[in-house]
Parts: sequence; structure tokens; C-alpha cells
Amino acid sequence: MDTSYKIRVDQSAEFLKKWNTNAPDLCLVLGSGLGNAIPGIDSMPALKFSEIPGFRSSEVVGHASELRVGNVNATHPATGKSITRKIAFLRGRNHAYEGFTAGDVVHNVRAMIAWGVKGIILTNAAGCLETSWNLGDFMLIEDHINLSGLNPLSGLPGNGFGQRFCDMTQCYDPAWGKVFLESAAALGVNLHRGTYAGVLGPSYETPAEIRMLRTLGAQAVGMSTVLEAIAARQMGARVVGLSCMTNYGAGLLGAETRLDHSDVVHMGASVAKTMAELVLGTALGLAFAHSSEH
Repeated sequence: MDTSYKIRVDQSAEFLKKWNTNAPDLCLVLGSGLGNAIPGIDSMPALKFSEIPGFRSSEVVGHASELRVGNVNATHPATGKSITRKIAFLRGRNHAYEGFTAGDVVHNVRAMIAWGVKGIILTNAAGCLETSWNLGDFMLIEDHINLSGLNPLSGLPGNGFGQRFCDMTQCYDPAWGKVFLESAAALGVNLHRGTYAGVLGPSYETPAEIRMLRTLGAQAVGMSTVLEAIAARQMGARVVGLSCMTNYGAGLLGAETRLDHSDVVHMGASVAKTMAELVLGTALGLAFAHSSEH
């Protein structure tokens, strides 16, 4: 059995253990335009992805490609208590449309879990398929549809990380999702619930593809998250996902409306403060005693 991929993940984890012996129990992956959402993140200890053996760096605008780790103090929205939790932040991610393999796309998340992280919060900028929702709204990912044509458990990269035929019935932890909903209610944030369709990209969808996705039951579409969620669940980590609605799907606002990545980044940045309050407040209320069924 070829174990070269797992060796690379283990090398990343060993490097991180030497850099910081006490791994956080939680990692937050920050999507397009959301990298500056966390207060004080620029003063936290940092590593560029290029400095970590085995990591790859993204060239996409809005993805800084760095790891930050810090003790975050925030008020839990539901209880009003001030709590401090050590959190790792992946400021950006890799995408298959950049030419990365499925293994490369999920490598950083796998390394976090091998380091000792027990839970992953995945955030992303997504295309909104519901015209009754507003841009800047958030959606709790309750399920996903993998339309990328890729799976990190296929081929060699899946070796050594857990069950190859990994159950995805509750890929996104329902108990953690409940904490997100409670935090949103306490903050007065309108948090939708729905299904995220993961596509390869990088081109935006056609109006016909958007109609197809809506027929399939998706409320949001994007080019990330799904592969990371699958890999994390295979390794036994708990997963919760949050999408920021940054643009409407092609054709939903008429044939003349055009989509532009700069608009996506701008919208993500404009709601970053609200996202930070929601995510950090939720993070403080998450329990790690028991993993969801998998």
C-alpha cells in the first residue's frame, strides 16, 4: 500500500506539534473574503502555509494561506458568559479548480485533525439559490450534494485515515448545528438552514445549472467545503458548516446580471463582523465530549 500521502499529512502534524505542543480542540476555516473577520487575528502567532511541510498555498484573492492560533475571548450569546477558547484559524483554503488534487484540497484539514483538533467549523462564500433570502444572510449547512466529481476518500489519499466507506448520514453535526441556531437567535441573526451544493468551478454556473441545483433541493452553491467535510468525518472530527450568501445564482436576477468574484469578496468582508460574532459565540458553546454518529 502506498502510504506517501499519509506520511505527508503526518509530517505536517509533527511540525505543528513542535511549533505548538498543545493543539486547539477547534479549527475554523475562513472562506473567501472572511479572512479578516476575527478580531485580533493579525496579532496571533502565525505560520504561512508555505512554511508548513506538506501544505499548499492558494493563489485566489481573499485567501491569505496562513495558519493563525490564538486564545479567543468572547461572550456566549445564549448564556452571556465570557469564555476563552484556544482556536486554530485556517485563513484560506485550497481549491480543486486551482489544479490541486482532492488530497491536496483536504490536506490542511487532515493535518489539523492529526495535530489534535477535534472539531472543524467550515465557512464559505456561496451563491444563493433562494430569491427570498437577502445577500449577506447566513445559512447553516445541514447537508450537501457533492457535484465536484471528486472524493478525498478515493484512490490513495484515503488510505490510513479511517473507513473508506464512511457514513455521511450526519456529516454536519446536528448537535453543533443546534448551538449555531441558538447563538444566532440570541444575536438576532437570521440564520437559514439548507443544503449546500459543491461544484468544481471555477466558472460560475449557467442559469440552466442553477435551475437544476434548485430542482435537486440545494439552497446554496459553492466551490469548496464538501471535500473538507468528508475528509474530516472520515477521521472522526465533528463538523459544522456556515455559508455566507454573497451573490445570487446566475439568471435569478435576470439575464443581464453578471457575476464577479470581487463582488463575492466584498460582500463577505461587509458581513465579516456579524459572522465573527456568530461563529465565535457559537464556538464557545460547542462541547467535545462525544462525537456524532459516523
